Amino acid sequence: MGTDLQVTRWSLISVEAQPVCQHIFIFRSVAVASHRRAGVGADLSAALVSFVLKEPAGVAVAMAGFRIRRYRDEDDEAVKEIFTMGMIEHVPACFVHLLKQPLVQMALMCTFCALLTSSKSLLLPVLTVTLMLAGLRQMASYMFRSYIEACLKEDLACIRETYMGKGDSCFWVAESEGQVLATVACQPSPTQPECLELKRMSVRRTHRGLGMGKALCQALADHTRERGYLAVVLGTSIIQTDAQKLYEHLGYTKIREFTYPSLMAKLSNFSIIEYRLELQERKIE
Repeated sequence: MGTDLQVTRWSLISVEAQPVCQHIFIFRSVAVASHRRAGVGADLSAALVSFVLKEPAGVAVAMAGFRIRRYRDEDDEAVKEIFTMGMIEHVPACFVHLLKQPLVQMALMCTFCALLTSSKSLLLPVLTVTLMLAGLRQMASYMFRSYIEACLKEDLACIRETYMGKGDSCFWVAESEGQVLATVACQPSPTQPECLELKRMSVRRTHRGLGMGKALCQALADHTRERGYLAVVLGTSIIQTDAQKLYEHLGYTKIREFTYPSLMAKLSNFSIIEYRLELQERKIE
């Protein structure tokens, strides 16, 4: 493959084959300083991911210091670590979500007022409410750790068998200097046979904002389109606001919102947002 050049008003990016390896492509990009945080670089990178993946040699993609490739067995521990750390990061946000619930606020207020009235002391109600807050924090942690343990025992227990050896399922990673930095996977949707379901999207905290998530989503969308599916669907929790912004920027449409099917989730009003990307009507730009 020769050299290809993409240009916008504020940036340019080029791609050329790596002379020492036919499966690696080198991206070079430049953006106007005043527009480097506006997403133009990420948009061009995603466009070139799509371009390279359509080439016969496009097995792996090197861009902005990282490359996208399919999962290998040696990635297992890194993939599980990225998933685990990514989920644990949401515990503080879940705790704040719990504190915003009217039922929780009422319970805390009623407990404080009742103990203050009965004990005529400020110390007892303060200590009790503090313990209740600590319990809520543990509840938030338990919700996510239970989910992590369930996933590690299910699809992530044997990634190759789950994603790499079954029909249209697939698993990708973003890698830099031999280190796995981000992941995404897809499987046929169990409820919508015309769709593939996006799963296990996660990027290491230290490498966010570099376009990895967008590039992985582009690779998944191209994979879905090539296999004749009509759309990509996914579910993300109400507290994962960064993920919601990413999906909406990529053209995903919010379909519905529902409470996660567990007693604890129902009590805490913890909901899941379902998104859908129509591939036949719109491509990621």
